[in-house]
Amino acid sequence: MEPGSMEPGSVEPGGVEPGGVEPGGMEPGGVEPGGMEPGGMEPGGMEPGGMEPGSVEPGSVEPGSVEPGSMEPGSMEPTSMEPLEMFRDVKPARCVEPARSVEPARCVEPARSVEPARCVEPARGVEPASVDSLKVLYQSCDYIIVDKHWDIRIDSKMWYEKRTVQKQLGLRFPELADPGTYYGFRFCHQLDYSTSGVLCVALNKAAAGRVYHCFKDRRATKVYLALVRGWVEEEMMSLDFSIGENTTEGRTHMMCIQGTDGCENPKPCRTHLTVLEYGAYDGGPVTKVLLQPLTGRTHQLRVHCEAVGHPIVGDYTYSLGADSAPYRMMLHAHLLHLPLQPLPLQAVAPDPFTTPADPRWRPQRCLRTVEGAVETLLEHRAAEERTEREEKERRQREERRKQQEERRKRWRGREESEEQRRMCQQWLSEWTDV
Repeated sequence: MEPGSMEPGSVEPGGVEPGGVEPGGMEPGGVEPGGMEPGGMEPGGMEPGGMEPGSVEPGSVEPGSVEPGSMEPGSMEPTSMEPLEMFRDVKPARCVEPARSVEPARCVEPARSVEPARCVEPARGVEPASVDSLKVLYQSCDYIIVDKHWDIRIDSKMWYEKRTVQKQLGLRFPELADPGTYYGFRFCHQLDYSTSGVLCVALNKAAAGRVYHCFKDRRATKVYLALVRGWVEEEMMSLDFSIGENTTEGRTHMMCIQGTDGCENPKPCRTHLTVLEYGAYDGGPVTKVLLQPLTGRTHQLRVHCEAVGHPIVGDYTYSLGADSAPYRMMLHAHLLHLPLQPLPLQAVAPDPFTTPADPRWRPQRCLRTVEGAVETLLEHRAAEERTEREEKERRQREERRKQQEERRKRWRGREESEEQRRMCQQWLSEWTDV
């Protein structure tokens, strides 16, 4: 039978919509569920003449056969195969949910492994976040460092937010929650909803204060991995566009670079970009890069990459909804280094942008490995810290020298005054003796 040749609501043998009837829930040739009023007949019974034209009368057809005339001319013999096999190669009239072996032409309802907002099938082995899927990278009496998932918020007081890092921590470590804080846990820094990777949580006020000063004094080292559109020509770039809030109607949740329409209160920002690999994602040219933010402005990495013509793959917001094919935004907080005393704190979240993790990413030419680039960056950062420390010690020595000189000057002035006083006393004594 040709697809769509039956009246709406009629039942084609073997052509019941997926999920319409439970397997074994209806006799062959039975009435479609919902076709009669509740209570109109005994279960399994049927009034004569109570069926739709073209339907099969119960008992008139042996199992495995089809009533003559119920098929279009030219169709296969009804007795040549079982009822289900007879229509296995026939396209249904309308597809509500495709068979497992069929690639859906359009997404009607996202599967479990699909991001609800985009209806796009993610990479193999990647599942949406759940409240019990927290990945802990490091734990001590002062800190917990987790690998944040790519589709979860850090915290929220909204009733409809069922999955947050806050709830994950509360479920895993209920005894560590602090009721005196707004969210129960002290998040030392922020990651966007669509950004995955290293997130540091302090377990007490003193620990939070130490990390706060590291970020405030720009002594914390953050390293991100990203896939950006196109091939970046310069292997290393320093991006220093000032970033401000976008006041354009409909884009107030976004940031923008200085000089664009609606940019308000721009502040200096700096990002260092290093090219790792050239390749393709879903057939389009992309570059895998390492990003080091030297300042901490909202959406800094996303805006800087957009400003140089290489937006981050899957950045739905800054592409204004155009880049919606990838299952996630390809930005990942790979490393966090905090120069705490007496020992520094460092955590690394595994690289998600590899072919085994995401077969859509196909590297073609590697300039440097992630590990090598990170090692070079940390060595450079350590050298900068030594230089800064030596400069600080030099300034402290100079300050102490100046203070000692000032003290000596004050003492010399005091000694001169005492000498003058002694001479005055001697003159007075000689004058009185005359």
